[in-house]
Amino acid sequence: MHHPIYLFRHGETHWNAEKRAQGHLDSPLTPAGRAQAHAMGRALAEELRLAGYEPAGVIVRASPLGRVRETLAIAAAAAGLSHDDDCFDHRLREMSWGDWDGLTGVEIEARWPGAMAARRLDRWHYQPPNGENYLMAAERARSALEEIAAIAAERPVVVFAHGGIGRVLRGLFLAAPQSEILGMDQPQDAFYRLHRSTAARIDAPMA
Repeated sequence: MHHPIYLFRHGETHWNAEKRAQGHLDSPLTPAGRAQAHAMGRALAEELRLAGYEPAGVIVRASPLGRVRETLAIAAAAAGLSHDDDCFDHRLREMSWGDWDGLTGVEIEARWPGAMAARRLDRWHYQPPNGENYLMAAERARSALEEIAAIAAERPVVVFAHGGIGRVLRGLFLAAPQSEILGMDQPQDAFYRLHRSTAARIDAPMA
């Protein structure tokens, strides 16, 4: 891979603010989330300028879920990126919480007593009812990352995804152990430049 991959998480959503699991369900960005998306777009524009890349030459890949589409639209406008529906890849969707999607931790515990504690004991392998675990998510993330890395051999790539699947993508890129992947941050006010076996965090302060 010769060119960088820029990896983003969507801005804050209403369910993020309410601490609800989103998974494959959705909620819109909050005003803060929209401001984060705009700030990340501005920061990306500056990053591309410093690296000598024209925004029109950058390839975009993104989750098809609504909160990412909203983030992408705002950030792309701020950064001058071009994209169309071909950029959306279902393998970049967030990990599914299955029957837990849309619920808070308190609601999950009330309906499945002890389940959250069981998940904390083995987060990589624990599978919520009708949902995914990290192992399952890593399989589809690895497939998507291989294709993204092949594109990055020719041109820089910007990837808009989610917190969980984003940390898996970053961990796979770095060949990090499971324990390290599970401890990676999931910022909504910064993104990562993946290049030459390193991941550099780029903060995007709001004006």
